[in-house]
Amino acid sequence: MIADKYWPHLSMARPRLTLSLTCAVLLLALMPFSHAADGVFPAVDRVIAVGDIHGDFDNFRKVLQDAEIIDRRGNWIGNDTHLVQLGDLPDRGPDTDKIIELMRELQDQAAQAGGMVHPLIGNHEAMNIYGDLRYVHPDEFAAFRTSRSRDYRLSYYESEVARLTALDPEFTADKLFRDQWMEQHPLGYVEHRIAWSPSGEIGSWVSQNNAVLKIGRTLFLHGGISEKLLPLSIDDINNQVRSELQGNLPEEPGLSEADDGPLWYRGLASNAEEIEAAHVDAVLAAYNVDRIVIAHTPGMGTIVPRFGGKVLIIDTGISAYYGSHLASLLIESDNYYTLQNSEKIPLPSTQAQTLEYFEAISSITEATPLFQQRLQNLQESAIKP
Repeated sequence: MIADKYWPHLSMARPRLTLSLTCAVLLLALMPFSHAADGVFPAVDRVIAVGDIHGDFDNFRKVLQDAEIIDRRGNWIGNDTHLVQLGDLPDRGPDTDKIIELMRELQDQAAQAGGMVHPLIGNHEAMNIYGDLRYVHPDEFAAFRTSRSRDYRLSYYESEVARLTALDPEFTADKLFRDQWMEQHPLGYVEHRIAWSPSGEIGSWVSQNNAVLKIGRTLFLHGGISEKLLPLSIDDINNQVRSELQGNLPEEPGLSEADDGPLWYRGLASNAEEIEAAHVDAVLAAYNVDRIVIAHTPGMGTIVPRFGGKVLIIDTGISAYYGSHLASLLIESDNYYTLQNSEKIPLPSTQAQTLEYFEAISSITEATPLFQQRLQNLQESAIKP
């Protein structure tokens, strides 16, 4: 049952629901699921791909404006462009509700203009649905406050006291317990959890989206394809992740929770290229693509090519939490570019072009320590006899 898996207790590693808010879920958040999104599309003339946003609405808008996707009012001007957002809209910043509202509006507007918006599922979307709230910004709860928030919170508190008393007859909800509990459950918490439940307004929207997307000969996903996933088709992966988010969790961590699942795997971003090169080629062959575009791993403040450009990491650190490094990926007529600081920099398609790319980026943006180290390593390799 959904009620056994999704209402969180903050101290639990894998949160489980109590039955206390089942009625609230049914009354306030029950929504029908629409059909799942298709995960494979033919090539299109123009694609804009954007990495992790993490609750920063203003920077997200700036990136979309720089990519000529929206105007200053936030309306779609991208015509038949396909916008791919690689997940991790929530957490670390205060504006998740506004970001998701904009994404949903753009989905409708793009469709009317002949374009399309593809919101992919990241690990932080899954965490919010499952009740892992370690990275939720306090203002994200506040955004859900209503005139009934105190009543909802009190009802939840009373049901929790009743549950704990049933488990331990000697349990006493003294003033210290109540004060700590109220601090851990700010006003808006209950509504936030309802909205993010599998049948809630946000949770149901997330669970309709894809984890993996293929457009033409480019594969997009949040984390990466591990060796375990190679036997699975794009539909297999998407259907299983969606099923898990809708409440069908296996006993062992499934694709939406496992470190080697598509939302969490970091091997393509972090493993040494000489170790991972054969696997990258196996992924390209398995899904019949030329490049893999991932997010999930920030640090260099720009789009990072690996494996001679076969893998592109586009988590540039857009949110203020990660330094406000505003960039997006442009795919135009089978050519790949970084859009950053009003500049359009070609991405390398061979290992030999990688140094030239990093030097071009260094001239238009403030380098992070990781970027500086990467550039230095490339320069030192280039001068070795």
